[in-house]
Amino acid sequence: MEVVRRFELDAITEGLKTTIARIVVSHRSAGEILTWSLMHDIENQAMRALEQSGNFDLTHLKLLRAYPTAYPHTDDPVNFGNATGLPVALSLIYKEYRRSH
Repeated sequence: MEVVRRFELDAITEGLKTTIARIVVSHRSAGEILTWSLMHDIENQAMRALEQSGNFDLTHLKLLRAYPTAYPHTDDPVNFGNATGLPVALSLIYKEYRRSH
């Protein structure tokens, strides 16, 4: 079992946050509503960008992703209801979308 050190996780999270912010700007400026489908698209774009950068280990990136079947893939607006624990990637996307609203 591989151990991820805190500073590595922090670096990945910061890279993900920066990448998500860049992606969200284009969707927000187009006036798009954050739907489940769009959220998953943004997550995929961000992860692909980080993977292609070569700066992060793919195994570590997967730690921040949502489980593929855990959330809907519909065109309904995102609503986490009373969820208290969210995957890091989805949480960052949601926060950035609301921040840039």
